[in-house]
Amino acid sequence: MSDFEQPRAGLPSLARSNFSTRSVPAEERHDYYRREVLVALDARDPEPGFTASITSLRLGDHAFYVTETGGHTMFRTPEMIAADGHDAHIVQFNIAGSHTGDFDGVPFAAGPGEVGICDLSRPMLLHSTSVKVLSTFLPRVQVQTVVPGIDLHGMVLDGNRAGLLIEHLTSVTRWFPQLIPQTLPGITRATVELLGACLAMEAGRADFGVRESPVLLRARGYVEHNLLEPSLNPAKISEALGVSRSTLYRLFEPLGGVTAYVWDRRLHLARAALLDPKRVRRISEIAFQCGFSSEAHFSRSFRKAFNIRPSDLRSLQPSLPDEPDGPFGRWTERVKAG
Repeated sequence: MSDFEQPRAGLPSLARSNFSTRSVPAEERHDYYRREVLVALDARDPEPGFTASITSLRLGDHAFYVTETGGHTMFRTPEMIAADGHDAHIVQFNIAGSHTGDFDGVPFAAGPGEVGICDLSRPMLLHSTSVKVLSTFLPRVQVQTVVPGIDLHGMVLDGNRAGLLIEHLTSVTRWFPQLIPQTLPGITRATVELLGACLAMEAGRADFGVRESPVLLRARGYVEHNLLEPSLNPAKISEALGVSRSTLYRLFEPLGGVTAYVWDRRLHLARAALLDPKRVRRISEIAFQCGFSSEAHFSRSFRKAFNIRPSDLRSLQPSLPDEPDGPFGRWTERVKAG
């Protein structure tokens, strides 16, 4: 990695840093990841073959992270909260993979195309599959200016209501090489304002603030973990959960029904793949992987859902070039410390 750019006096800095475990012996990778990267959280129980790679983009005191890791469990305890005093929210867009867990007594489940929020002043336990996420840390004082009095810890925003924020986050990563320091304060403000706008849309729901039933959370988690299975259908979901099909239909009725929910999640998975800042795949490949019978069928469904063709969405932003790996931990510490 090249040295960070030196900003002119009085301007915030632009910098990029990469981290990877690929040169580390397999048995040491998870400990290396914990030691070099994790500051506000800790992790345990890595799945066999665990690897991690992170690209971090620093915009002054604000940073965006594109992270790929194998499956493991992450946590933040009351003891950690008391010791480090971090007072910010993590806003995380799932590009691929799923998370389930417990956020201070509240069940949590987030899959591809969804945005999850963690309050670092509260404990959490999070189990992940192999995932790719785009995340940022937002100081509490900034978040409270746009969403005062709302408990965000463990909140999940679906791709429909978080679309503006998702496209902003992915656009920043793609446009990073063209940014100039003068734009950085505005980008930070826009991130916070768009989070507020998405939460305002969420507040328009009749069930805003009402937590989902544990059975529905389990059902959504099962769907996320099996989204690419061609055989995924209401019968298989009800059998896996041990509930009747009529109960399953009743649970998913507020979400438009079981089948509609599965296809909606597949469309959001496809959109997340199209917005992936680093991995570019053919649209036909994404369509078939997400269960569509043809690229034309996928394009019609996608345009109906998002009012844009898949090819047009992909062409909106330039791709982010790869850079070599380099030191990461100390810079990450400074960014998160604010």
